[in-house]
Amino acid sequence: MNTANQPVVAGARLPQALETSGVGLACELPADSGSDGRIWIPTGVSLRIRIANPAHRARLLAAIFDIEPDPDLRLVLLGAEVNALSVEERTALRARLAFLASAGGLLSNLDAWENIILPLGCHHPERLQGIAVEVRALITELGAAPELLLAKLPEEMTPLERKITGFVRILLEAPDLVLVENFAAGLDSAERTRLSYFANTYHARHPGGTFVQLEDVLGG
Repeated sequence: MNTANQPVVAGARLPQALETSGVGLACELPADSGSDGRIWIPTGVSLRIRIANPAHRARLLAAIFDIEPDPDLRLVLLGAEVNALSVEERTALRARLAFLASAGGLLSNLDAWENIILPLGCHHPERLQGIAVEVRALITELGAAPELLLAKLPEEMTPLERKITGFVRILLEAPDLVLVENFAAGLDSAERTRLSYFANTYHARHPGGTFVQLEDVLGG
């Protein structure tokens, strides 16, 4: 079920028997992680999860994005039990994932256009033809002015502009699972409502994708 047009809600609990079919993200964390330690998120939804313990949050992100598995962490990503995969299979799986850091994850010496287009050129050069129109449309849809944003360096951007730039880069790569870390960081109350724009834009382009907001404090 796609919940892109519904409010972002707290993450569901992991079943006792770890299922893999139709699962976007499932894991079991230590009991002092700041929640009940269990996460179970089906594919095709937008969900918010809270992990208050920074060490456990970092451990989960490392298990998701590092090539080497965490042997002590049960983890399912996009229907696959990660620890059962070969190195080649884990590498292919991680190519289907994306992470938006709270500061946008941009390179400081590149402007917004370069931060968006250079990774795309490396990973999907076939997408570059006509991409400028698509980039401008996405920036506008997410609530910024492309004619002003694209020439800015990260230090010249507002926190929201950095998140928009990083997210446009993610949208163009069309990942199956997106994790957004502490979206509210650095934003005022009005800007925080933009998260729904991010989730809705992602699901409009990728209806079967999974959008996860990872927070250290529930509600941002």
